[in-house]
Amino acid sequence: MISIDDFLVFADRTYDGFGRALDRLDDTSVNALPDLPSPNSAFQLVVHTVAAVDWWTSHIILGHPSDRNRPAEFEATGTRAEAQHALATSRAKLHELGPALAGATTYVNQPQTEEPLAGEWTVGACMVHVYEELAQHLGHLELTVDLVT
Repeated sequence: MISIDDFLVFADRTYDGFGRALDRLDDTSVNALPDLPSPNSAFQLVVHTVAAVDWWTSHIILGHPSDRNRPAEFEATGTRAEAQHALATSRAKLHELGPALAGATTYVNQPQTEEPLAGEWTVGACMVHVYEELAQHLGHLELTVDLVT
């Protein structure tokens, strides 16, 4: 059984990786698009990732209202400092929600996505998906940074 503390240790390691990747960029390169089909900038990947983490933890599991605009995440631009601030805010909120997430036994809002491989969504499956989002987008970010630098 994984505890929320275990989850947060690995989430923090991933947030640290985002920070290291962003440290390689400036305010221009954080918005640069790699020469790929349907690319995203580093800034867009950060905006999308923090929105996904909030969506799954705060909205899906805990039932807090959300005004997420997913298409806008992929059009976002900003500075490296704004991206770093978004990550720090996301990390702090995830830690703040930790006790409520640890006590959640059912989710409030039905995920509008495919079922996880094991079948029906559970709180545990939602939390694993949160980590999946963090990890896969860290990889995307690292590749993006390599391509634009």
